[in-house]
Parts: sequence; structure tokens; C-alpha cells
Amino acid sequence: MSKYITIPFNAVFLDTIAQKWMEEMHSQGGYPCGMVIVPNQRTVKALINSFIKVNKGKPLLLPKIISIGTIDEAGLSFNSKEELILFPAVHPVKRLSILTSLIIQMNHELGNQIQAGEAWNLAKSLADLMDEAEWIGCDLKTALSKAVEDEYAQHWQNILKFLSIITEIWPQWLQDNQLMNPVERVIALLKAQAKSWRNSGCQDPVWVVGFADARPVIVEFLSTVVQLPRGRLIVSGLQEDLSEESWNALPITHPYAELVKMFSALGIKRSDFQYWDHICVQPICKERISAFQQILLPADRLESWLINRRPVHLDQCFLIEPLNQQQEAIAIALMIRDALEIPQKRIALVTPDRNLAMRVSLELGRWGVIADDSAGEPLYKTAGTVFLNLILQACVEDFTPLSLLSLLKHPFACCGLPASLCRDYSRLLEIFILRQFAASGLSVIQAALKRKIEEIKLLDKDTLRTDIAYFFSNSSELVSLLDRLKQNVQTLLGKTTKYTVGEWVTYLARAAEQLASNQEQNGEDILWKAEEGNALAEHLRDLIVETEYIKVVTLSEFASIFRASFQGLIVHTRRALQGREVRQLHPRVYIWGLLEARLQNVDMVILGGLSEGVWPPSIDSGSWLSRPMREKMGMGLPDIEIGRTAYAFMALCCSIPEVILSSPLRQENAPVVQSRWIVRLKAWLKGRKSVIQQHPALLWTKYLDQPDGSPTPMECPSPKPLPALRPKSISITDVERWIKDPYEIYAKKILNLRKIVGLEEDRSTSIFGLIVHEGLKNVYENYSKQWTLSGIEQTLLDVLDKRQDILISYKKWWHARLLKIAHWVYQQEKSRRNSRMLPQFYLEKEGHHYFQLTAGIDFTLRGIADRIQLNTDGTVEIYDYKTGVTPACINVKNGLFPQLPLEAAMAYYGGFDKSLAEHEISKFTYWELKGGIEEGKEIHIDNIQKEGDATNLSERYWQVLQKLIIAYCDQEQPYLSRPRPHLIKEYVQTLPVFGDYKHLARFLEWGLGTGGS
Repeated sequence: MSKYITIPFNAVFLDTIAQKWMEEMHSQGGYPCGMVIVPNQRTVKALINSFIKVNKGKPLLLPKIISIGTIDEAGLSFNSKEELILFPAVHPVKRLSILTSLIIQMNHELGNQIQAGEAWNLAKSLADLMDEAEWIGCDLKTALSKAVEDEYAQHWQNILKFLSIITEIWPQWLQDNQLMNPVERVIALLKAQAKSWRNSGCQDPVWVVGFADARPVIVEFLSTVVQLPRGRLIVSGLQEDLSEESWNALPITHPYAELVKMFSALGIKRSDFQYWDHICVQPICKERISAFQQILLPADRLESWLINRRPVHLDQCFLIEPLNQQQEAIAIALMIRDALEIPQKRIALVTPDRNLAMRVSLELGRWGVIADDSAGEPLYKTAGTVFLNLILQACVEDFTPLSLLSLLKHPFACCGLPASLCRDYSRLLEIFILRQFAASGLSVIQAALKRKIEEIKLLDKDTLRTDIAYFFSNSSELVSLLDRLKQNVQTLLGKTTKYTVGEWVTYLARAAEQLASNQEQNGEDILWKAEEGNALAEHLRDLIVETEYIKVVTLSEFASIFRASFQGLIVHTRRALQGREVRQLHPRVYIWGLLEARLQNVDMVILGGLSEGVWPPSIDSGSWLSRPMREKMGMGLPDIEIGRTAYAFMALCCSIPEVILSSPLRQENAPVVQSRWIVRLKAWLKGRKSVIQQHPALLWTKYLDQPDGSPTPMECPSPKPLPALRPKSISITDVERWIKDPYEIYAKKILNLRKIVGLEEDRSTSIFGLIVHEGLKNVYENYSKQWTLSGIEQTLLDVLDKRQDILISYKKWWHARLLKIAHWVYQQEKSRRNSRMLPQFYLEKEGHHYFQLTAGIDFTLRGIADRIQLNTDGTVEIYDYKTGVTPACINVKNGLFPQLPLEAAMAYYGGFDKSLAEHEISKFTYWELKGGIEEGKEIHIDNIQKEGDATNLSERYWQVLQKLIIAYCDQEQPYLSRPRPHLIKEYVQTLPVFGDYKHLARFLEWGLGTGGS
């Protein structure tokens, strides 16, 4: 019986193992105890399925099948308990918490400051370094002292001092507490098992299957197995056409490099292997196997490409080159859906790119196909963990509008209310409060809500818009919602409060349970249910119990530790099935990572994400060791990972009947370099005047979401609502838009559509303008009293201080701007006060004028004037304050900016106050008040300073407005979008990006290139 077996690529590897095991057991007259050892847990499941398949579903007694990566006492066999006396493994969370505290302490000693979350991440990298060193049998304390010599930079010497945490302090702690590192314990178990077998001479069959691992402890274990009477080493697909010299000289980036190293350590050659090549054979042409072995040859062997350059055909091997990741995902999903039309055909997507795997899963949902994703889901992405992180984020950020809304809109957030009602109230808060607000703090937001309610109370309830009325009717519930929220998170508030990590976790879990509770379920029944809930609860328990070594921390420090603690935690859930009609995974569709895909078999495989940096991966020597240091320490270069991923690529291309290679041209909106193996494949085929077949899936993607027929260009909208629906009142401000873009009036006044302000949108410009307007109103109300610079300054600053929706940084900046504006205003009015010719002011004056036009047309013009000034000579001046862009004088005169002339006309006709009626209009004046380098500027409309000119201009506007009213009371007059294209330059200046309603008018479809109609 041969000890060394190889199974060629064109045979189903695990099915062959199962078939041969059963044949040999039958020949022995039964099923004695035995053991099959495989590289990973996924292979355990696949091998069990192979046994069932080979036995045609009949019951059978399986051998013990164990994964070497998850080995424990239960998976091994010992003759006596005395053979296995080992300390328990330290809990992973305890190890990270202790290393975190040591890192923080070490940084303090070195005079550095470090955040707790960063320290946790460094602790994780230190733990990984220890695990790697233990697997390869490297004594870090001895090796590091040799690696970091004088020729290295001083910072490497500092790193060596820092690494004393794991070379001296940590080993001593383990010894004092009688614990072991997890990897150290696995190694001890393997060595104990090997020793037990050597001493007892185990007579049961023990097969090690599918290994290509040259780590010393694995090699020692494999050596022991093959020395057993019935021990076997079984590998997959050896390459025969390489000479022994070339085989032994393969570089570490070659697919067989790890296997070569393992054979060398075991003292065996390829000639020692017996072939099992007649069992479970698949229809894979040897030409394809030879081709992929050829293209992966090392650089010094590429001369063999010149031999036998006849054209080749890679049967059932295809390539797609999508433009980007999304097209790649859609194409892969279409190929999977197409393959499912063939009964019993099994399909797998293999990729190291989890983003691509997620995209493909989502696309498969179009057809109700739910793939069996072996990689599971990161625990930090599950709903419960996201909910906890949103609570922490809101508390750390002091409830900014974005963080508060993110929390309230999470599906778990209920605050004791039914989930639908909580979501409804959240939308009301969003529209009426949070989207109108920039400042943070629950108390500030509560005050803004109460102020909004008080403002609505002053309005006529019969004329309220429907949405405002609904908001007001639920106002008491909104106040109660914020009160309950504040009460539930009270223990998490306070930026300077310090607790232990365990205490913070307890407070966080308690707050989450209270926030998740609704009228039907308690919060704990929602948070901790199903696989993801159980995994989250277990992790929180570990954080409570195992982090006692970390000293007290603030909330922000705890939040960073909490987020970092989820790194690498995976949970296998059934979340993908929730809310779907099909409540089970598809039995013929799989998504595998590279490790899980090894030794697996399906009918069609799609290799996705074949680009440099993804597959093969980018190489990093780690946070602590440079490449030269690694070589000196004997830890090996990280380039070996390229060889491992190359082996997965080659094995899949050679062992699956149908192979599709996917190599995107762009990733994250940037060009990518195609995988070196795709580039080599194209070059190898080109030398043989051949090409790889292109799969038609990319063509399918073009038709997937396309409507039938060619697109129909959109014409300029021309709505003609009934006269009864047309507005009977308009503000002076909206007249400007009526002239420039009537469609905006249609959308705003007739359809009652309002732009939703962006969440935390920068509204600083408009808020500053409101402060200046209100401040100057208060200043001029006291104009007849004492007029002092300090009084003006204080009046403006009082208005600023009253506002709660302003960020602190803006307040400090605006404080200086307002002082400059105050100085300028004081200087402007100083000469007038000296002459004692004090005018009468009408400040922020509301006015209206009723038109009774021909054909029974009644219409109202409304407006608010910033300042109307009735001088002692009986003339009237109209002032407008501008904190932003001031209109050009020519645009006021040509009709683009009707505000000042219409305000003047309304004043002339007594619309603001009867005492202003029929007084001559002497001036239109803009006050440009920015408070910048130039404190202020007074701008008069040119060429209307002659007697009667201002009155004539305002009268001309007045007549045009009446014609506009009459025209739009006619049902045949449409509300066009931008009806005056010859004024496009002015549009750009006066309506940024053509207004808030351009997307509804679909201007970009019909307006560009034609200039409008």
C-alpha cells in the first residue's frame, strides 16, 4: 500500500477520497474506526456530502473527519489522559484587552499618546504576530534581537523595545496565570497526538487530505501520520512536465511552491506518489490543464512557451472583462441564472473580494436566488451591532441631526412605540426640525421643537398646510419621543465621565434594550434573537467579563474600543432569507472564498475579481517587521501568499468542467491592472494564434434594465392647470421666479411641492442673513433714542447669541463680522443724526395690495420690505439688505430683479401703510453687508436719481406685473420652464443651477443644446 497518493485535476478530489475509503473498508470486511484530517471546516462538510453521494444516500458509519484549524481534545484520540496535560487557552478578548492595556502603558513610558481604539487594533496586530511566529516555530525574543541590529534606523530600535510586550511581559503573564496562547495550544495538541501515535503504533487508518502547508508543526504532524501502518498523505494535481531541478527551484510565488517546500521537509519526491486517476473522472480536456500549468511557470522557464506553438482551444473556458464592479456583478448573476436552467447543474462564484460577493448576492435577488455564502457575514454589519454603534455615535457626537436621525430610523428603534409610529414621528422630526437645523445636542433640538410648536400656535389653524397641520397634531408625541430617548440614554451622556469597558457595555446594552422595546416585544427579544443576536450577546458578555485589565475610559474611548473589538468576527446567519418568499438557500448556488474553494467541486465556477491587489492580493510585510527583518528571523516573506492564491486559481481552472474568468477594468472608479495570470494567459494564447472565448454575459447586461424600444426625448413641459387651481396671491420675492421660471411657480404653488433641505446642509449664508436682518430691525427701532456704536454692536450680538442652530465655530466667526457691520452702519447714519434730519422708518414691514383687474380677476401681491424710509422732505427710499450677492443695477432696470421697484410701487399705492401712499420714490438702495475685508457698501440703482425716475420705474414694473397676472389667469397660458433662453447668462447668475425644480422640469433633457423652446 502506497503512503503517498495524488489525484489528478480531472478527477473529483473528495469523491475519489470517499470512494477509495469505502472500497478499502469493504475489502477489510467492515468499517473500523479511522480518521480523515482536512485543511479547513468547509472541506469537512464537503467530504461528508461526498460520502453520502458515493453511498447513494444510504446510511453509513463515517470516519472521524476533523479540520486541523479547529482541532481540540474532542477531535483527537489519546490512549490515556496523562498524555494530554495542557493549560487552557487564554480567551481571545482577554488577550486583546491585556495587550491593549500594556500598549497604552508602554506608550506613556515612551512619552507618546495613543487612543484606546488604536491600542486595541495594535493589540490585534501583536496577537497576529505571535500566532504567526508560533506556527512557524520562531522564538520571537531570540529572533528579534538578531534581526534588529545597529544598521537599522533608530525607530526600529524603538519598535524592538515596544515588542518586549510580547517577548517578555506577555509570556510571563501567561506563565503566572497558567494559560497558553490559542495557537500554542493547538500546536501542543498536534504534537501530543503525534507522540501518542508514535508510542502506540495506531492501527486505524489515518488519512491527511489536501494539504499544501510547509509550516514546521504541520510537516511534523504529517510525517508522523505517514509513518503509521495505515497512514496516508493525499494531495491534488502534481505537475509532471517539470524536471526535478526546476521543481525544487520554484519561487515562492509559484502555485506549487508551498507543496515543494512541504515535500522537501518530508523527504519525499513526486516519483514516490501513486496516482488514483481512474475514479470519479470528469470531462476536462488535458489541453486546458496543461495550458494553465504552462502560463504559471516561473520567469526563467518561459522559454518552454516556444515549444509546440500549435493553436489551442481551451474547451469550456471563458473570459469576461466588465467595465466596473457593478457590471461584473450583474454579468456574474446573469451567468448563474442562465446556468440554473440546466437541471442538477451546480455553480460557484469564487472570489476574495467580499464587496463583489455582496453585489452578486443582491443581483441574484432579482430572481429569488439566495446563494449559499460560505464566508458568512461580519458581525459588525448585523442589525444589532449597527444599532449599538448608532447609539454610541449619537451620544459621542452629542446628537447631531444626522446621528439622531440615523438612530431613530434604524428598524430596531421604537422607544416604547410601535415601530411604524416611531418611524412616522422620525420623519416629522426630520422634515420640520432636523433638516432646518445644524447645531447638536438633545436639549437644543428639544428647544427647537418647542419653539416650532409655539410658532405654529400663532398661525390660523384653518389655513395651515396639510403637512404642517399633521405635524402640529402630533407635536405632543414628538416631545414625548425625545424625552423618552433622552431618558433611555442618560447613562451614556457626559463626555468626561469614565467607567470600565464592562460598565460601558452594560449601560449600552441596557439603553439598546429600552430603545428597542415596543408595545408588543421587549427589547431583549428583538436584539438577541437568531444567530446574529446570539453572537452579539456572546461578544458583549466577553467584553464585560474579559476586559477588567483596561482602566476606566471615557465614552469616546470606549466607542473606539467597541468598534475595534468586532474586527475579524464572523457570524453565519439566515438574514438573507428574511422578508423573501423563498425561505431557503438555493441548493445549487455557492459563493466561496479562496480557502473554502480548495478541494471543492461543482459543474461551473466563476472566478471573480481577477485584478492585481485583489487576486493576487497586495503584499504587506506587516505592521512590525520589514522584509529584511523577516528573512533574518526565518519567518518567510509575505509573497508566499501570492503562491497560495495562485494555487487556488490553477486548481479551480484545472479541476472544474466549465470555468469563467472575470477581470474588471475599473474598481472604485479607478483603472486597475488585470491579474498577472490573465495577462500571461492572453500572451500565451497569442503566441499560438489563439484567443480565449468571450462569454456573452456582458452583452446580456446591456439589455437587462433597458426599456423596449428607443428612448423618446422629453419635450419642454407646458402645464396648463385650470384657472381655479392657479394662485390668487404671490409674494414679491416669487414674482422674480414667475418671470424667470414660471414652471417653478407651478410646482411650488399649484403642486405644493417643497424642496427638502439637505440634512446638516450648510445653511450658514441664509442664517447669517436672518441675523443681520433681525439685528438691524432692532437697531433702527431704537434709532430715535441714544445712537452709539457699542449699542449697535450689542444689539446685533444679542440676536446672534439667541440663535441655537449655529455651530460654535460659526458663532466666533460671525461675531467679528457683525462688529464690522455695526461699525459701518454707525458711520452711515452718523452724518444724518448730526443734521438732526431724522426720517421715519418702516422696518421689516409686511404689506399687501389687492388687484381688481378686468374680467373679474382678483389677485393679491404680498411682500416684506427690509426698510422703508420716509424722509423729512416727503420722499420715500426703499432699502434692501444683502449679505450675499447683490444684483447688478442693469439687471434691476431690465426686469430680472423686480423686488425693489415692486416694493416701491406697493408703498406708493399704500400697500405697506396708508401714510406712504402717493409719496414720491426717490431712491432704490442696496446695503451690501458682508462684514469681510470691506465692512459694507451702499449701492444705488444708477440713472434713476432724477426727479420722478424711481417712481416711473416702479410704475413700469407695476404695469408689467398686472399684465403677467392677467396672462396667467388664462387657462391657455402654460407655465413654461425658462421661457426666455436669451437670458441664460442672467439665469446662471440669478438662479443657481436653474433653481430647485429643474429636475422636475427635466431641463437637462430638452434644454441643453437647443437653448429651450
